[in-house]
Formats: sequence, structure tokens, C-alpha cells
Amino acid sequence: MIKQFGFSEDEYARVRGWLLSALEIAPGPFDEAELLVKLRAEAWHLITTDHAASVVELVRIDGALIGNVLLIGGEKGKALREIIAAQKQFCEFLKHEGFTKLVGTPRKEFHNILKAQGFEQEHKELVKRL
Repeated sequence: MIKQFGFSEDEYARVRGWLLSALEIAPGPFDEAELLVKLRAEAWHLITTDHAASVVELVRIDGALIGNVLLIGGEKGKALREIIAAQKQFCEFLKHEGFTKLVGTPRKEFHNILKAQGFEQEHKELVKRL
């Protein structure tokens, strides 16, 4: 279940370690400084559960509204089940708001799990049509 959608300093402090670990495991094109700037400016959105956190960018590309998952992290042994449940809840929200898909580039070990949740491989990304 989603605990919080949106940035707050307190919630970021609570989940910071998980997000930094995710950045270390799969370094992206941004660092924590840029992450904080984008979250505080509400260009990116923090979504949390009790044991996991994700950062999502909501964009319009060629007229289509798309949710782009930039980062996911969580407590080992507890996060995956919450992430799957939150993803379902978030997809329902996106669909209601007129979004057409959720995309991301997860680590290889998560591909089969996400494909079982309706994601399809498109180049390097996994895509869930809403």
C-alpha cells in the first residue's frame, strides 16, 4: 500500500538509505544532489511504502502521458511484495489520470517478476500499458 505520494523532508530522510543503495547498485545519470533538486521542485515524485521507496517522473511524450520510474529501493526481504502492490495501485491512479503506460529500466534480476505483472520488454525498458 502506498504510504506517501509526494516529497517531504521527513519522509525522504526515512527512505534515503534505500534510495542511495539503489543508486550505488545501478548508478543512473543523476546523483543525490540532482535527485533532491528535482524532488523539491516537484519535477520528480517520491512514492513510499513502509519498506520501500521509488522516484517517478510524470511526462508527456508525443502527446502521451507516461510514468517513468527512475529509481526504486527498499528494505531487503520486505520491499518486493510492497513494491508490487504499490505498482498496481499506482497504475490504477495513472490510468484514471489519462496516462497510457508506466516505463522503467530495472535490473535484470527483476525482469521476470515484472513481466509476470504485465510488463513487456521494449528495447532496454520494461513497459506496462495502462
